[in-house]
Amino acid sequence: MNVDDPRVQFHWADATQFAPQTQYDGIVMNPPFHAGRASDPQLGRAFIQAAARLLAPHGKLWMVANRHLPYETTMAECFRNVDIIGGDGAFKIFHATRPQR
Repeated sequence: MNVDDPRVQFHWADATQFAPQTQYDGIVMNPPFHAGRASDPQLGRAFIQAAARLLAPHGKLWMVANRHLPYETTMAECFRNVDIIGGDGAFKIFHATRPQR
């Protein structure tokens, strides 16, 4: 309700299986890392891989994650440019560009 720009699209879908007809210029996400009660970092890795697949070559990803989650390697495998642009003792914020196919 807060976004009234007609260019913005929202989708309710499993991000790891989502197959749109177009690629995206940007994705903002806070991927889950629990399957039930158990911590499962692979779920977050699957979201990162999906974002790289869904972004256009010039696309950008902004992602917030808990500081302890080991996403740096997956980010580097999926994007040519990865920076941690913020955070604190509990969270980190990634900005990634140039998805690798």
